[in-house]
Amino acid sequence: MRKWFLLTLLLFIACAAAYPLKMITGLDENVTLIFEKIRLPFMTDFFLIISEIGSIKFYLPISAALAAFFILKRKVLDALFLLALLFSVRFLNYHLKEIFSRERPNFNAVYEASHFSFPSGHSMNSAAIYSFICYLLITRFIHKKNQKQAIIISTMLLIALIGISRIYLGVHFLTDVIAGFSAGIAWFIFVTTVFDKISKKFENNRSI
Repeated sequence: MRKWFLLTLLLFIACAAAYPLKMITGLDENVTLIFEKIRLPFMTDFFLIISEIGSIKFYLPISAALAAFFILKRKVLDALFLLALLFSVRFLNYHLKEIFSRERPNFNAVYEASHFSFPSGHSMNSAAIYSFICYLLITRFIHKKNQKQAIIISTMLLIALIGISRIYLGVHFLTDVIAGFSAGIAWFIFVTTVFDKISKKFENNRSI
């Protein structure tokens, strides 16, 4: 876990250092324009829905419902950490945006998005929140290997599509999304590591 934390953190730092460079800026703009050229009505509708899944309108009620379910199952720590991760990653993303203050792509976006562009909030929040939900499900409630694999693959696909949707809709650059993914996964790893250590202490105290 430590290795993956360092790798994702380094990837975020690399994106933060590289995006102002002329070559990377050109790449970002070209990728955005490519997505703009291939827009079709049904694809736009699809990616608008996917993008909504990466917004607080969707993951907040989902997380709240899961937290209530965990409490009913007497897994209060799981519920607390899920909600703590949700609000902490949003807080972190907001302040990272304020630090870098990168403007949104100045092209033909499907809709106008607010706040700054780097790192992508949808990508970062989704990577952290949905990864943690997946982690809780496969470690607490799902025991069959094939079901675990299905949930992991589905979660990875959903997170990837959310990131792609932000570029397709013209509200983020490629480096925004990569940085969002890397920062979100790094935060997920950090929170999960703390969660595991505290969980083990609780279990040890119960067994005494």
